[in-house]
Amino acid sequence: MSTRVVGRLAAVAMVVAVLAGAGAASAQSVSTPFTQVRAVDGLDPTANQATYFAAGADGSSPKLTVNGANVDPAKTGLLPEARPIGNALVFDTSAPMDTSGALTSAKEAARTWIKSRTGARATAEQFAIYTAGATGEQVQAFTSDQALLLGALDRVGPPSNEAGRSKTALWAAVNLAAAALNSQSALQPNLILMAGESDNASGSSRAAAVGEVASSRATVFGIAYTSGAYEGGQLKSLASTYGGEVLTVGDGTQFGTQVANVAATIQTQQYVVTFASPVPANQVTNLTITVGDQTTSAAYTSGSAVAGFQNLNPAVQSSSSTGVAFLQGGVGLALAILLVLVATALAAYAIFLLITRDSHLTSVLQPYSEGYGPSGDELESADDGSYAKTAIIQRAVAATEVFAESQGYLGRAEAALERANLPLRAGEALFFYAAVVVIATILGLAFGSLFTALIFGGFVAVVPPAVVSFLAGRRRKKFLAQLPDTLQLLSGTLRAGYSLMQGVEAVSQEVEDPMGQELRRVVTESRLGRPLEESLDGTAERMDSPDFSWAVMAIRIQREVGGNLSELLMTVADTMTQRERLRRDVAALTAEGRMSAIVLGMLPIGLGVVMYVMNSEYMSKLFTDSLGNIMLGASIVSMLVGFAWMKKIINIEI
Repeated sequence: MSTRVVGRLAAVAMVVAVLAGAGAASAQSVSTPFTQVRAVDGLDPTANQATYFAAGADGSSPKLTVNGANVDPAKTGLLPEARPIGNALVFDTSAPMDTSGALTSAKEAARTWIKSRTGARATAEQFAIYTAGATGEQVQAFTSDQALLLGALDRVGPPSNEAGRSKTALWAAVNLAAAALNSQSALQPNLILMAGESDNASGSSRAAAVGEVASSRATVFGIAYTSGAYEGGQLKSLASTYGGEVLTVGDGTQFGTQVANVAATIQTQQYVVTFASPVPANQVTNLTITVGDQTTSAAYTSGSAVAGFQNLNPAVQSSSSTGVAFLQGGVGLALAILLVLVATALAAYAIFLLITRDSHLTSVLQPYSEGYGPSGDELESADDGSYAKTAIIQRAVAATEVFAESQGYLGRAEAALERANLPLRAGEALFFYAAVVVIATILGLAFGSLFTALIFGGFVAVVPPAVVSFLAGRRRKKFLAQLPDTLQLLSGTLRAGYSLMQGVEAVSQEVEDPMGQELRRVVTESRLGRPLEESLDGTAERMDSPDFSWAVMAIRIQREVGGNLSELLMTVADTMTQRERLRRDVAALTAEGRMSAIVLGMLPIGLGVVMYVMNSEYMSKLFTDSLGNIMLGASIVSMLVGFAWMKKIINIEI
């Protein structure tokens, strides 16, 4: 009788024993076919060896292809019994596992598994036992001693206190088990996780646990008791990333059936195939193994030995590169074609500008309007304050100005830039703003999903107006604080015999900016022929200051009907002083509310960034999953509504 047949009979006997121990002889296995390469030894090009799982199928007659070419196996057989194997068993001891009978069934199946080892496997196959209760604990280190292992299983049980029974430190236990496998380099690593609840006690140990699993190159076998809302998501994530499979069971008393299936996969359904590789040394080799209707593949460099599913499938590591998949889709292709067409049109337009002369009237009259100023190199090097230096950008800025003016945006942009005292032209600012938003959105599409691109583009679109508004508000606040003192100084100059125009000019040289800057502009405009009242009104409108508008109105009325302007300005200054004092009192009383709004507004963002840094895999669901996108969008809208609501409450008009 062949070794393979003996192995099959042993697996069947193990399943029968588990079912008998569980008291449910009618239960059937619900495992699915599972085929996967776990290691490739390509050191000898004439005798490459690949170790693979073939559960639920006859793996003794595989079909091989190497770099697309069919290759005949030289030898295929079960994994030798003398091959050292390390099985790290992790038991979830929480209440769902205990009360459903899943924990008892799992322990009985593990006991049968340990006792079933015979011959060379009795010493070659070692076990370590861990529990994931309130904390992750090691019950037994790696050993092949049957008595020690059975005694350790007897010590596996739920915590004595009720609080501990509600906890599952799965990641902490995985961290311990994977670290132990990592230290046993001579053992073929297998991580068996038996759980009925998601981790709710390990804190931030997930990243460390995942790192240990990756370093150990272990194959992950998960058995999930799917009770209530638990579906084994954490187990499936580990198995899909680092290799392995997850079996589920809805009846706790049948949990041991799936443990027996895992035992059979490890003991009697691992195969080693030997073949001659036609690939030269140090070349990438793509190996495909087909067993029945199941196909598995691996990539390795000829002349090297590679172990671990992730090392043999490097593409799995790029699971977060959704942007590449987007660019490979239909929308990405259309976007690429559109960008190519835009670039081609811009290049053609640039060439057209280089080979043609500008015959516009402005260009024709330019030599006659320049006068006797600088010419030649001096004229070319003169800086006119414009950021649009090339012809293409200048034309684009001009087109932006025309469009913005037709839509009414240009005037508002000019007013906002003047209010913030930013030395930018409105057309250039709008052009560069739109260009940055478009580029940011395209980068978001290239390196993330469409939802990520919208968030990134929206953030970039909000930041510049917010910065301009902040600078304008800070300048306006300082302007209002200077207004009472400015009116008092102006009143003093009038008492000294100055005219109103002379008084404004004198005060403009004494006060600090922004008041001094605005008054100097008033003086300049008046010298150019604009009426003084209109220049002052322009300042009030530009600074969005109702208080300054009232002062200008008082000046205009006095100049029309007569009276003592000095006393009138002192009265207005006293009124402004009282208003400023009341404004500061209100600001002091609402400081707590403003600080609360800032803290509550920034807390979700800061907490999200910290959680993403600590556990990016956990937070990435918000950006890659549809439900996560909806939740993130809803949270952003709720945060903005709450922030606006609190701002409305604390914003008291004086």
